[in-house]
Amino acid sequence: MKQVINPTVRAYSTHIQTTASGAISLISSGGRNFRAVPVVMLGALMLQFSAFSLRAQNCATSGTDNINANENTYYSGTQTTVNAGATSITLGAAGSGTNFGNTPIASGDIVLVIQMQGAQILVPGTTTNSAYGSGFSGLGGGFISTNLYAGKMEFAVATNAVPLIGGTLNLAAGLTNSYAYVPYGTNGQYTYQIVRVPNHYNIKLTGTITTPLWNGSTGGITVMSAVNQFNFNGQIVTAAGSGFRGGGGRFLRGASGSYSWKDYYSPATAAANGSKGEGIAGTPRYLNNNAVLKDNLVEGYPSGSYARGAPGNAGGGATDSNPASNDQNAGGGGGGNGGAGGKGGDGWYSFKISGGIGGTSFTTYSPTKNWYSPSSLIMGGGGGAGSSNDATGTPGGGFASSGAAGGGMVIINALAISGTGTVDASGGLPNNTVQIDGSGGGGAGGSILIYANSGHSGITATANGGNGADNYPGSRDATQHGPGGGGGGGIIFSNGTLNAASSVNGGNAGTSYGNTVTDNYGATAGATGILTQTFPFTQLPPNMEICQIQVLPATILNFNASYASSNNVKVSWTTTNEINAAYYEVERSSDGEKFN
Repeated sequence: MKQVINPTVRAYSTHIQTTASGAISLISSGGRNFRAVPVVMLGALMLQFSAFSLRAQNCATSGTDNINANENTYYSGTQTTVNAGATSITLGAAGSGTNFGNTPIASGDIVLVIQMQGAQILVPGTTTNSAYGSGFSGLGGGFISTNLYAGKMEFAVATNAVPLIGGTLNLAAGLTNSYAYVPYGTNGQYTYQIVRVPNHYNIKLTGTITTPLWNGSTGGITVMSAVNQFNFNGQIVTAAGSGFRGGGGRFLRGASGSYSWKDYYSPATAAANGSKGEGIAGTPRYLNNNAVLKDNLVEGYPSGSYARGAPGNAGGGATDSNPASNDQNAGGGGGGNGGAGGKGGDGWYSFKISGGIGGTSFTTYSPTKNWYSPSSLIMGGGGGAGSSNDATGTPGGGFASSGAAGGGMVIINALAISGTGTVDASGGLPNNTVQIDGSGGGGAGGSILIYANSGHSGITATANGGNGADNYPGSRDATQHGPGGGGGGGIIFSNGTLNAASSVNGGNAGTSYGNTVTDNYGATAGATGILTQTFPFTQLPPNMEICQIQVLPATILNFNASYASSNNVKVSWTTTNEINAAYYEVERSSDGEKFN
């Protein structure tokens, strides 16, 4: 009879599960060290299996799968309100394109429900009021905590199939969080998606896993789950530049009207300034959509998607210090996440400080509250665009002044990690070919969550901010123009110590190479992000360990109980194939419901 079992991981082994109604009750204790509880009823012997409530899932029980491409399938959430406790969600069509998975949801599949956007910004009645975004005077950016949904996430189990065209998804248990889908309106934009998460017993990477680019409703995230071992095998999982998109650069020759070089917001219809980036508070009208200018057709941010104010974690676009001609060409701000983005460079001959404000970290102020945690993560904010009136750089038309995309998100979940490898969710790099126009801001680093019992030291995780863009006015015998601000560092949560090379550095400020002076010309670097290498199991997203805790840690060969004396029962049992069990605890019950 074994009463204490040392937790071990068996290399590519097979867990044995009991299917009989009489088995061992599993109770999670301290993460993945479980306790098995033989339960005795007075008057009759009963072995009760109290399995995890979501036991219908398709959890792998054996085998090793070689993975060389992203497998996740991404559905947009189209139901306006999904309340906590809901057991169904209406899904739109699955995303498609490069690196998107195309396997539809089947009954028993595990899914991730995650709120991508959903943060309100305060828009003062005066365009020059620096309380834009957070309501905190002097910041010029940020968001407020009212109706904050962005970052919420949890895992769930599907109880029906959903085709790629979408439909109703039914869940095995009620949701923990509420989710919202609201197209652009007075309170910004709210979007969420549902990601199918394939489950494997052992994973061995045999190629680079590339996250599909966020397209405004789906993508931007890679989620990989192994019941037992995850062998990186020297490979890379990358979500670099897959997050929120940068503001799209445009060639503009000046706006009529009462616009000021101090404006924090202006409409995209005015022919001045630069576009804000994309982030948790919304999507601007003009985007750098995978190196193509996209017109989103709606303004995207309340009261305007141009000028230096930074909405949420998105970098602000440049405010030109001569909006009537749009010829002073300040730089765009960097996106934010774990750290705030850097400010864009100053206006050309005016020397005025009008570059885009860097996107905020995932934090609100007055009082200060950090919203990031292992169960609340966002993608890196996109950089803002510089102002352009000469359309220099390649490609032309002012697009070279665009901001860069932020990093996406990667979630790795396994019992144990082996081998060495890299997880990269760094922000994107903007265009460096601009000459006599403002340049774009760098994308912020994204977010990484790694959870396993061992093997972290072989993994190098990076969520660095992208550098702000340089420019080269000296090549046209001109003085300095505004370079881009650096993207803020991202967020990494790991429950073990990663390789020492892991980093969440902010991106460098861009440099302007003028005909007489070369420096950052007012642009600043992004701030360092958040790197946490220990956290409790209780901070994981709800139900993330569905398959890891479903597997029975021991096979019961026999269990016996016999009368010993008044109020005493002698129990004995024999087990085999013990895996990750910490100890056994015997409880008794007289009614089959209450145990002690």
